[in-house]
Amino acid sequence: MRTTFFILLLANLLVLAWGEWIAVPPSQSAPLAGVPRLQLVAQVATPAPPGSGAVQAPSGALGSALAAQADAAPVGGQAHDSALQCLSLGPFQRNREALEVVALLHAAHFAPQPRTAAVQPARWYWVYVPDISGSAQVERALNALNRDGIGGAEAMPTVDGTPGISLGLFHNQALAQRQLTLARAKGFAARLTGRLVAQPVYWVDLWAAGGAAALPMQTLRAKLGTAVGRQSCPQGDTPPLPSNATGAVAPGLALPADEATAAPPP
Repeated sequence: MRTTFFILLLANLLVLAWGEWIAVPPSQSAPLAGVPRLQLVAQVATPAPPGSGAVQAPSGALGSALAAQADAAPVGGQAHDSALQCLSLGPFQRNREALEVVALLHAAHFAPQPRTAAVQPARWYWVYVPDISGSAQVERALNALNRDGIGGAEAMPTVDGTPGISLGLFHNQALAQRQLTLARAKGFAARLTGRLVAQPVYWVDLWAAGGAAALPMQTLRAKLGTAVGRQSCPQGDTPPLPSNATGAVAPGLALPADEATAAPPP
C-alpha cells in the first residue's frame, strides 16, 4: 500500500515537471503547414518611415473600402466652394452707380455686396464764381446759369470762404477749362483752381459660380451706358461665402420656380 502511494506521487510530480519546463505552450508553437496565421489589421499595414508623416492604408478589400470613403468625403465639408470665385466690379466714381449694379445683380439672382475704398488724394480742378452773396443775388445767378445751359451750379463758399457759386469739380483739366470758358462767355467772372481731393471709389463684390463668365456683363454695360471693370477680390475685403444653412441661393444659379415669387425685390 505504501509502495503504491509513492508510485502515484512520483507520477504526479513527473507530469507537473513536463508541463512547466519541457512542453511548449500552444500559443508559441509554429503554425501548421498550409494554415495561414491570423493577424490584426494593424499588423497587416506597413508602417511609414519615421518622420515622413505618411500613413499607409491596409491592403486588400479593407484598404480599397477605406480609399473609396476618403475619395467620396468632401475636404473640409465645402467641396462646392472650389467652383466659386470672388469678383469685384468697378471702380465706380459715384455710389449711385454701384447701387445700380447691386440692384441689377440681385435681379439676376446673385448676392452682391457694395464696398467703399479710399484712394490717394488726386488733383482735381474746381470752377467757381466768387463774390456772390445774398439770397436774391445767388438765386438770380443760378437761374441765369441754368438758362444758359451751364449745369452743375450750386451755391457754396469759395476759396477764401466768401459766398459764391460752384460750377463743378472736374478730374479732367480740359473739361474744367471748357466749363470756365463757357461761364465767362456768358458774362460770369468764373475762376479755375486746382484742388487735392481724396474722393472714395465704390466697388461691388460677389461670389460667382464659374467666375466672370457667369456674370451678365453685357446687361450691366447696356444699363449703365459705360464699361464695367472686373477683377479678383482684394485680400482682406473678401465677402463671406453664401451659407446654405440660412437658405441662401448659390450665386449665379437661378431660383427654383416655386421660390421665384418669394425673392426679395432688388
